[in-house]
Amino acid sequence: MKFFVIATRDIDQEVDQTLMDAEADHAALLYKNGFVREIYSRTDGKGAMLIAEAENEEEVMNQLSTLPFAKANLLTFQIYGAAPYRGFVRGI
Repeated sequence: MKFFVIATRDIDQEVDQTLMDAEADHAALLYKNGFVREIYSRTDGKGAMLIAEAENEEEVMNQLSTLPFAKANLLTFQIYGAAPYRGFVRGI
């Protein structure tokens, strides 16, 4: 199942470059492993948006919790399950 995720970073806290690099590397690993299908930086500078592939929301949270920013309590997530658009399912 596909999930849309909005990740919001606590921008009031300073983040050192080592943690930023670790976050980018781990996000790339989640992409390589097939969990992250697409990922984008938010233009407001407050985090990222991604499309994930998982069985359920619990699996999504388990995977996202492995991110260095999440481990440092710098990220919150909004997770939305997605199903095919009904218009396409109907064959339009």
